[in-house]
Amino acid sequence: MASALNFHFIVRASCVSLRYVRGIQLKSWFLTGLLGIGGVCGLVAFIQLVLWIVSGTAADSGWWVLALVLLALGVWGRASGVLVRLLADDDPGANRARQVAVWLLVVAMVLLIMGLKLSSPDLDAYKRLVFGEGGLVEWGQVLLLVAAIRVSWLIGDDLFRRLDDARPGWLARGFVALLGLLLLEELAWGQVIFSWQTPEAIRTINAQQETTLHNIGWFQDRLDGFTFLAMLVVLLAVVLAPQVARRLLRHQSPEQRSLVLALMPASYSWPLFLFVAVIAYCVATQSFSELLHNRDQEWGELVLYGSALLLLLRTRVLLGTAEWHAPGSEAEAP
Repeated sequence: MASALNFHFIVRASCVSLRYVRGIQLKSWFLTGLLGIGGVCGLVAFIQLVLWIVSGTAADSGWWVLALVLLALGVWGRASGVLVRLLADDDPGANRARQVAVWLLVVAMVLLIMGLKLSSPDLDAYKRLVFGEGGLVEWGQVLLLVAAIRVSWLIGDDLFRRLDDARPGWLARGFVALLGLLLLEELAWGQVIFSWQTPEAIRTINAQQETTLHNIGWFQDRLDGFTFLAMLVVLLAVVLAPQVARRLLRHQSPEQRSLVLALMPASYSWPLFLFVAVIAYCVATQSFSELLHNRDQEWGELVLYGSALLLLLRTRVLLGTAEWHAPGSEAEAP
C-alpha cells in the first residue's frame, strides 16, 4: 500500500509543476507594456510620415521598424505560452528554457550593438545616436533603475510581512537607497531633466562637466578599473552565492530554504553578468579598442541594470503564492 502511494506521488510530481501567480500577472503587465510602447512608436512614426508629406520634414524609418517589432512580439507573446513558462513555472523544463532565454538575450545585445555600429556612418554619429542626451542607452538605464527601485520596495514589503525579523526588510530598503543613488547619478541629480548650468566649482573638476560624483577628479581617472573590479565581484557572487546557500541550508526547513534561495541570484543568469564584465575589462584595459570604445561601457551598465531588474522580479515572483499546474494546460491571468 505504501509503495502504491509513493508511486502515485512520483507520477503526480512528474506531471505537474509549480506555477506562481505573480509570474502570470507579470506576463500580463509585460505584454501590456510591450504593446503600449509599440503603439506609441507607431504613433510617432505616423506623425513623422504626415509631417514629411506636408512639409518635407525628414522622417526616421527606425520608428516603424521598432513599432512593428514590439507589436509583433506582443501579439506572439499573447498567443504563445512561452512567456508564462519563463516567468511563472518552476520545473526542470522551465529552468532550461530560462537558461536558453538568457543566452538569447546576450546574443541579442551583441547583435544590437554590432548593428548600430555598422549602420552608423562614423564613430561620432554612433555616439550621438546611442549615447547622446536623450539617447537610447541613457533613458534605458533610467527606466530600468526606476522599475528596479519599485520592485525592490515591494520585496521589502514582502519581507516585513513574512518575517518576524525586520533586518532583511531593512536590507531591501538599503538596496532601494543604493539604486536611488545610481538613478540620481544617471540623471546628474536632475540636471538631465531640468538642464541647469553646472556650477563652476564642479565644472572645473568634473570630466563631463556635469553635476555628478563619479566623474570627479581622482575617481574619474580610475573609474574604468574600479568598474571592472566591481563587475568581477558581482559575477563571482552570482556564480557562487546560490551554491554556497544550498550547502549551508542543507539541514534547514523547506520554508527557510525556499525563502533564502528566492533572495539569491539565479544560477542561470551568469552569462548576462559575464557580458558586463567582459565589456568592463575591454574598456579598462583598452583591449579590442577598434571594436569597443570607452562609451561602450554604457552598454554594460544597461545590461547590468536590466539583469538586476530580472533578478529582482524573480525574487518578487518567488515570494508570492504558487499552485500546482499541469504543463501544457492553458493559463489565464487572475
